[in-house]
Amino acid sequence: MANSTRTSSEIVRQIIETDGVIKYGMARGLINIRALARYIQVETGGATTFEAIVSAIRRYPIKETSEKRMAIGRMITKLSMKNKMVNVAIRNDSEAPLAFARFAGEIDYARGETLRVVSGPEAVTLLMDSKNLDKLTSTIPKKSIIMIIRNLAEIIVYHSEAIVRRPGNVAAVTTELAMNDVNMLDCAATYGPPPQIAIVVDEKDALRAYQSLERLSQAEH
Repeated sequence: MANSTRTSSEIVRQIIETDGVIKYGMARGLINIRALARYIQVETGGATTFEAIVSAIRRYPIKETSEKRMAIGRMITKLSMKNKMVNVAIRNDSEAPLAFARFAGEIDYARGETLRVVSGPEAVTLLMDSKNLDKLTSTIPKKSIIMIIRNLAEIIVYHSEAIVRRPGNVAAVTTELAMNDVNMLDCAATYGPPPQIAIVVDEKDALRAYQSLERLSQAEH
């Protein structure tokens, strides 16, 4: 019996701790224990009995998970959202760097314009205001533009400095979005000051995403 119990506990812990949606759903009291037990039994091919799984779920330290979620939520100091954004992927060829430098010099950061750049071995990805798209396409050679994704929104989650060495902050934010059926197109964390996580979503999901993160920042249970 002891060996069976231990095996059930290990199975349950592995399933919960490798699936952020389950873990934080339990922390918020949104998951039915017996429904989760049926899911785990199916996923593990009936490796242990249903009642043993139920018992192991009830022993899982969910209070600790809930407290961690609330602690991360309390470290969110502010949220901001900006719509009418566009994502452009530019091929990393010989002509792109000079053209990109010309375009970047025309961005008016003082007026709140956005230009976020992620450089990879094959492409440079730009997140920018859609009003500047024509300016970009007249500067960058057409053959260098791989893809354009329109109608995006950017949400920035600002944290207190205490978050810098605390694990799980990005996972808490992305899991909260997943639990609210928000498709996140991009995510980037910087450590300040202040520390922040920039999230890109479709404009149609922006309000739902913002409200879900607002609830996380106000988590009390």
